[in-house]
Amino acid sequence: MKRILVPLDGSPLAEAILPVVEEWAKEEEVEVILLRAVLVHHLLGGDDTEAQMRVVGEGEAYLKAVADRLDRRGLKGVRWAVWYGEPVWSITKAAALNDADLIAMATHGRGGLSRLLLGSVASGVVRSVQVPVLLIRGQSAWKPWATGKVLVPLDVSEASEGILPVAERLARWRDVTIILFQVVEPLPSPADTSTRLDEWMGVRGKDAKRYLAKVAEPLRDKGLRVECAVRFGRAAETIAAFAAEERVDLIAMVTHGRSGLGRLFFGSVAEGVLRSAAVPVLVLKHAERIEQ
Repeated sequence: MKRILVPLDGSPLAEAILPVVEEWAKEEEVEVILLRAVLVHHLLGGDDTEAQMRVVGEGEAYLKAVADRLDRRGLKGVRWAVWYGEPVWSITKAAALNDADLIAMATHGRGGLSRLLLGSVASGVVRSVQVPVLLIRGQSAWKPWATGKVLVPLDVSEASEGILPVAERLARWRDVTIILFQVVEPLPSPADTSTRLDEWMGVRGKDAKRYLAKVAEPLRDKGLRVECAVRFGRAAETIAAFAAEERVDLIAMVTHGRSGLGRLFFGSVAEGVLRSAAVPVLVLKHAERIEQ
């Protein structure tokens, strides 16, 4: 990882991502680029050009202050830029122009956490970019990498395994343990009422363990530390609970939905995990593969 793009909007909640970025960037000398997207809507009877210059100037002063603060904390060579345009467009274009390997941003909204991602900047960015996006809820309880664990939820699909190259990069970069995780959800309503639920769950559990062991083998052959775990329950809640129980530092997962990219997060496992977990969540849009 060489370059992290960090969108900020001037709020303390948006700056909740900065401790995570500092931790990731200091040791490996990763370049950090701070971005502020500004836009002036038409002002009746006013001078849009003057307003444009004013908001851009304010954005520049704000980013310079943040960069100076990071510099004093030991993070050197932070770059910053103000883009005039809608946030999602600006972030997407800036990530491509600067060849960013990762976008790191906080998510927050006045509509409450249950509506956090639907139609938000975070949702738009994940839909638009070709790189992983590291998301953290504003005022998260995240602490620096103490246990060195990355939780990787999988669902027995090739799509969910798209996150594995990203997790492998993190494991090599940070020397952390990868925990491959699968949730076996309860049977909704068996057509055959005579089916014994405990037997069905037992079979599903064994299948999940075999699947994770198969996925883990090539990673271990590469010298990585890999653990496997299976739990029973509802996906999002179980992932978040396991992450808290194991004190993982990061959850890395693919987000994909059969309802189309426009509804990528709404009602999805990714949204539920981000809403519940106290640690950062790194998401990768389905079908985007990271080459080794």
